[in-house]
Amino acid sequence: MYRISSMKAGIHPEMHVKAKVTCSTCNAVFEIPSTLEEASVERCRLCHPVYTGKKQEEAKGGRVERFKKRMAAKE
Repeated sequence: MYRISSMKAGIHPEMHVKAKVTCSTCNAVFEIPSTLEEASVERCRLCHPVYTGKKQEEAKGGRVERFKKRMAAKE
């Protein structure tokens, strides 16, 4: 059987339940739990290419074109 011990008092940072986070790319503002009251991120889930898929398609096309160009140059 496991015993649950309480955390030490006075050593943990204060937790802000509704911390304001601002995206510097798309200027979106949202609230998340954090130890900081306000924070700024470079990219958020609303503008990051991994989540939107917009820039990923362009990058894939570019790689194929570069490959074809290298193969044509070798021939």
